Amino acid sequence: MCGIMGYVGSRSAPRVLLDGLKRLEYRGYDSSGIALVLDRKLEIRKSEGRLENVEKLVQDDPKKLQKSTCGIGHTRWATHGKPTTQNAHPHQTGHVVLVHNGIIENYSEIKNDLMTRGHLPKSETDSELFGFLVLEAMEEGRDLVHAVRESFVKIRGQCSIVVMSEKEPGLVVGVRNGSPLVVALDPEGGTLFASDSQPLLPFTQDVIFLEHGDVAVATAQGLKILDLDTGNPVQREATHLEWSLEQIDKSGFPHYMLKEIHEQPGALIDTLNGLVDRNGPEPFTLAAQPGVDILKDAKELVLLACGTSWHAALLGKYWLESWAKIPVSVDLASEFRYRNPVIRPGTVVIGISQSGETADTLAVLRELRVKKIPCLGISNVRRSSISRDADAVFYTSAGPEIGVAATKTFVSQLLTLLLFAGYLARERKTRSTSELNRLFEDVVKLPHVIAEGLEPDSEMVRRIDATVNALTPKSTPMSGVRGFFFMGRGHSFPIALEGALKLKEIAYDHAEGYAAGELKHGPIAMLDSEMVVVVLAPKDSWREKTGSNLEEVKARGAKVIGVGDADDHQLSRLCDYWIPLPRESQKIDPDLLPFVLSPVVQLLSYRRAVLKGTDVDKPRNLAKSVTVE
Repeated sequence: MCGIMGYVGSRSAPRVLLDGLKRLEYRGYDSSGIALVLDRKLEIRKSEGRLENVEKLVQDDPKKLQKSTCGIGHTRWATHGKPTTQNAHPHQTGHVVLVHNGIIENYSEIKNDLMTRGHLPKSETDSELFGFLVLEAMEEGRDLVHAVRESFVKIRGQCSIVVMSEKEPGLVVGVRNGSPLVVALDPEGGTLFASDSQPLLPFTQDVIFLEHGDVAVATAQGLKILDLDTGNPVQREATHLEWSLEQIDKSGFPHYMLKEIHEQPGALIDTLNGLVDRNGPEPFTLAAQPGVDILKDAKELVLLACGTSWHAALLGKYWLESWAKIPVSVDLASEFRYRNPVIRPGTVVIGISQSGETADTLAVLRELRVKKIPCLGISNVRRSSISRDADAVFYTSAGPEIGVAATKTFVSQLLTLLLFAGYLARERKTRSTSELNRLFEDVVKLPHVIAEGLEPDSEMVRRIDATVNALTPKSTPMSGVRGFFFMGRGHSFPIALEGALKLKEIAYDHAEGYAAGELKHGPIAMLDSEMVVVVLAPKDSWREKTGSNLEEVKARGAKVIGVGDADDHQLSRLCDYWIPLPRESQKIDPDLLPFVLSPVVQLLSYRRAVLKGTDVDKPRNLAKSVTVE
């Protein structure tokens, strides 16, 4: 999520920091900033919005900031506090300045204690509070390293922090406990910090991935790593990154698809910022644009799409009907236009196409507009054909998606439909303000929950890898597996359909998605020891019924992959393989769990395809944009 850069050495620190932060933009952010040490004083330049705003502040500054050779930088996605310049990192507290990734879970307790001692935080963030702890420790006589260590053990939560002080210029201290933090030695002298390895590649291919509880102490002369609890030196081996220029274009990922799976948190952030006006007090306030009034006046909605976009529409139906109490029908565009549908007065049709060029969807919109039926579009590509064939278009902000199998555009479409549901619920007063406020707060947390699950060393990722490795022996990839069923109820049903589609698209496996209750109406006859059933069963209102269906599957001898809450031991015991969702997902509204399930089915298909040796980014017979009917 948020991006960290740090540098101390002989180079121009602003250039190093800004170039590194640009390479971290894929993580998503709504504000950014840098802090520099210049003539033993701190100079901070930060702004809401894009990184270009900070670049301009640096370029226009008369103080010749380029002379600084020590600094830290950050790109932030707002959690505690709105996306404002005041809440942007770095945060200065007296002579201390810091950047922070992650969440301080006991921030309320810390804030109350600090305020009773006379401290007055300037921002709404949890991050700033850590600066006060360090400041207090240094005022009591501790040096920066000891103050950071002492302060860090007082906080709870998965996070990484990088700190500097005017009292000890030329020293940068970083701590990792959860959120990734990477360090590297600059061949020209000095040390670099980053929240992942990509920004370090212009300088070196040898990087050190800090472990939990590591404290990195960096100066222009070099780097040492200490244990957080004891302060004793620890040795960490550098990793040599063997990446080609083409792979660098993929941000270091072996395939665009994997890169785009990891870009989903950022895609959600940018889509949320693009569609919602977050300056007002009301939740789910859509930013002013022509389509808003059309949507507001709808008495009924028809969602039209193909492929993955159709699965997004199916999920949108759940939210729109449940939250906004508006009738919704979902159709395949390729079927809708040929069956002479009856469209009642007051109906608004929404065509969904990630490319904005899907031929079947466009054909329907063109025909309906001739009949004076209001039509909206959802697309990820501006100035695409859908902008001409619909009355108005809502754009997702997933960025370019190169992999043919849709990933980040899918979750961006989900978010768009969820925002529609929240907006209409507010306008129609079908949900209370308190409910909508709570839901919107959980929506804001979603990118962080997904990012937690996608961490390379997360339990979710490790279990996915182990499961696919067990079912896909490298010597005989199809050995013992004849096909896959994905099943789920309620919100999980469209994700089951999407999981089966992904497996077909890139791994060329026979796979089908089913509503869990339908499996016994025929498909259960297919189950035997050579069938794999993926059961999507988070703890929502459908969990108990899905568990009963799992029992039926297990009794027929099929291999079962279960996906659910990390502490659902009752269900996990019934499964041959268990994939736990991130623990933070248990703290968000169950209606939002499809966003967390999506990366699981995507990664299952991706890992299976890689082991089978298929062309992940360019699967056979498929195109990114289907422009023919």
